[in-house]
Amino acid sequence: MPSSDQPAPKHPELIRVRQLEFICEQDGPLEKILKTKLSDFFARDRSVRCAYLAQIKFGEQTSVALCLNTIFGPDRGLAEKIGNIFKTVFNAKCHMDIIFLNVAQELQIKNVCNAFFPRQP
Repeated sequence: MPSSDQPAPKHPELIRVRQLEFICEQDGPLEKILKTKLSDFFARDRSVRCAYLAQIKFGEQTSVALCLNTIFGPDRGLAEKIGNIFKTVFNAKCHMDIIFLNVAQELQIKNVCNAFFPRQP
């Protein structure tokens, strides 16, 4: 997960980007812990249909993003809950972007990344 000298914001910030490229799945020992905790949460929350943890590129920046297909679309409350889970695994200087996927983006991400949480019907 990327880190900087500045602590991550306490509340989610909405950022719109024109071009977004999904590079590959983000996976490692800490990411596996995060995925397990998020999967447990999503199983209880019921608003997330599918979740991916991916390296992304937008403009000249690369980052790690939690990419979600949700029932209700972008949800600040859900993002805050996810941020609290993220903080239990990574330090305060790390951040993770959250992307609420549209249909075209989900088709793109499936080419480079497997869902770590696919809701079973």
